[in-house]
Amino acid sequence: MAEREWFDKDYYKVLGLTQSATDKEVTRAYRKLAKEYHPDTNPGSEERFKEISSAYDVLGDAAKRKEYDEVRRLGPVAGGVGGGPGGFNFTTGDFTDLGDLFGSLFGGRRPRTQR
Repeated sequence: MAEREWFDKDYYKVLGLTQSATDKEVTRAYRKLAKEYHPDTNPGSEERFKEISSAYDVLGDAAKRKEYDEVRRLGPVAGGVGGGPGGFNFTTGDFTDLGDLFGSLFGGRRPRTQR
């Protein structure tokens, strides 16, 4: 469920908290900021209100908060399987059989060139 924005947003900072904040402190900070930035009482603050709500959506849920903390602790994993920076980048034409494919993936022989 981890979202890409979890790497880019510090939800604790959005709510003015530290990572050691209790559940009660998270709720208190959210209610205070939501009241202050609610669009009905503070026109023009819709984006800030959405940001505050997104932060509380994650930090106010114990399971999401635990996952968020873990994702932030580990940092973004570059690329991953399937392409992109740091991932595998090949086409099916690079291999003539499964032995070539698995050999290349696991450090064995290089793919054969077609003659």
